[in-house]
Amino acid sequence: ERVLTTVRASLGIAVGAEITVEANPGTTDAARYADLRQIGFNRISIGAQSFFDQGLRLLGRDHTAADALGAFRASRKAGFDNVNLDLIFSIPGATDEDWQRTLDVVVDLRPEHISTYALTLEEGTSFQRRARSGDLPVVCEDDDARQYIGGLERLTAAGYEHYEISNFALPGRRSRHNWAYWTGGEYLGVGVSAHRYVDGRRSWNTKDLPDYLARVEAGSSPTEGGERLDPAAATAERVWLGLRTCEGVKLGRVEREGLATKRRMADLVRGGFVQLEGDRMKLTGKGIPVADAVSVEIVTMIEDLARDTQRGPDPSVP
Repeated sequence: ERVLTTVRASLGIAVGAEITVEANPGTTDAARYADLRQIGFNRISIGAQSFFDQGLRLLGRDHTAADALGAFRASRKAGFDNVNLDLIFSIPGATDEDWQRTLDVVVDLRPEHISTYALTLEEGTSFQRRARSGDLPVVCEDDDARQYIGGLERLTAAGYEHYEISNFALPGRRSRHNWAYWTGGEYLGVGVSAHRYVDGRRSWNTKDLPDYLARVEAGSSPTEGGERLDPAAATAERVWLGLRTCEGVKLGRVEREGLATKRRMADLVRGGFVQLEGDRMKLTGKGIPVADAVSVEIVTMIEDLARDTQRGPDPSVP
């Protein structure tokens, strides 16, 4: 409540703004959903992760599938008509059928928004250590891709728009802050480790909580670092992020005409990975599961075009 009050007093909140709060499915959080709705939050994102108890235990979650179901119902009872459920697939030991059962439950619940993420084994985590020791089976790329595609097909068939690689929404219910990130919108970040992007500059706060508190209490900035992307890096980021979305990336005239001369670009289009519609380039259904690899190739081609433009025409060519 103090956060919203401070934001209203300092910056103001636009009429009709989307105000999201993240919550865990545990009973403590669920009991407070009505309070959250009353003080002004109008969208809630619940970290359900799975509706498969064994998978939740493997993920180290302290809630059950029943808790997640109860949390969703509590959000509706509290008056939230804009709910997101976060899901994880490629859980080691879970079958395709387990993933489909989770999707069946979610489709029946009909939240306005669904985010699906593959489990990644980050360096230094217990998952990564267990995988290295052989205690945790590692999901292969083919199984990962199959579950991703299975989720995509199930959710789009149920009427959800696949508007970004990991995000699905009922018509008119795209996450506004997510969409801003993918399309180069500006944002502020407040708190430990928070990031912001304003006027072409990205900056971030210290990750150390005692340091953060000491700086704020002393009236100094908690900003730890920042950067302004050079034109090449900004272009690469624009292409990377744009290709993640259903609307693709808008190409400039030089990019559009230059890519038309590239044999590899023609191969990607002919192979059904990319489609060109006027000045926009999008990934196809075939290209989405291999988005990272395709994006690398396209960014490389655009970088080559930029270098060729800077060098000018080859004087040896008559």
